[in-house]
Amino acid sequence: MNISPAVKEFIERARVARLATVDFASKPHLVPVVFVFDANHFFIPVDAKRKTAKPEKLKRIKNIKHNPNVALLIDNYSEDWTKLAFVMIQGRASITSKTQGNIQLKEAYKKLMIKYLQYENVGVGEMCIIIAPEKIASWSNSRI
Repeated sequence: MNISPAVKEFIERARVARLATVDFASKPHLVPVVFVFDANHFFIPVDAKRKTAKPEKLKRIKNIKHNPNVALLIDNYSEDWTKLAFVMIQGRASITSKTQGNIQLKEAYKKLMIKYLQYENVGVGEMCIIIAPEKIASWSNSRI
């Protein structure tokens, strides 16, 4: 997928995104997530934080297993509206585990540990959502 350097830099700089999935009744489900991007895929860990349910019981996981079409929104809001911007990624998600020995996933986990120092205490978790982008749209009131 061809992404401009400005959009790639905006994605790399972002700390949080919103993941949209669709449930069995075609109702949207939206959650904030952390992520890394390797220029080909987005990696969203399913970490332990404060979740009481097992990862496979989370609504986003069940939704992706039922319907892998997802959207990921990365945005920048500012009271100075000249700085407003967003990138929306539409793609297909899959779920994998770090026990599957995927080299690409191991590299993503290293990037997650560097980007989010909190993982030193929380742990990245065993499951990971991987999004293969099919369409990337961006808008900016300035320069992305």
